[in-house]
Amino acid sequence: MHLTPVEATLIGTTAGALASFSSTLLIQRATLARERESRIWERRATVYEDALTSVNRGERFRAGVLETGELPEVPAQRGREVEADLVLARLRIYGSRRVVNAHLRTVAAMTEWITSFAAWKEQAAYGRTPLRDAAEDPLWAAVLRQAKRAQDTDLEFAAIVQAEIQAGRSTRPLRSRLLWWRRPS
Repeated sequence: MHLTPVEATLIGTTAGALASFSSTLLIQRATLARERESRIWERRATVYEDALTSVNRGERFRAGVLETGELPEVPAQRGREVEADLVLARLRIYGSRRVVNAHLRTVAAMTEWITSFAAWKEQAAYGRTPLRDAAEDPLWAAVLRQAKRAQDTDLEFAAIVQAEIQAGRSTRPLRSRLLWWRRPS
C-alpha cells in the first residue's frame, strides 16, 4: 500500500490536531482541578481562622472570669451560640475528621468548665460563700482544674489545625492526578 502526499498530509494533520486537542484538554482539566483545590483550601483556611478566633475568644472569656470570679454581661450571647454552630457546621464540611473531633473536645471542655463555674457560683444559694481559693473551696479547685483542661484542649486544637495546614502545603495532589495513566492497572 502506497500513500499519496495528500493522504500523508491529512494523516499528519489529523494526528497533530488530536495531539493538540488532547494536550489542551489535559491542561484544562489540571487547571480546573488546581482551581477547585485552591477554593477548597481557601474555604478551609477561613473556617480554621473562625474556629481559632472562637477558641481565642473563649480563652479570653475564661481568663476574665477566673480573674474576677464573675461572668461578664454578654448582651449578644445568642449570636455567639449561632456563630459557634455555624463554625462547627463549616468545620464538618471543610475540615478533616481530626480537626472536627479536636474542636468538639474543645467545646466539651469549655462546657464542663462553665458547668463547674456555675456549681461554684450557685453555692451561695445554699448559704455558702464562694471563695476564690482552691485550698479553701473544693468547688473553686474544680473550676481551676476544668479551666486547665479547657486550656490544654484549646492548645491541642490549635496545634492540630497548624499541623494540618502545614501538611496541606507540602502535598502535591495535582502531580498525582497527572500521573494516573502511568500507574499499572
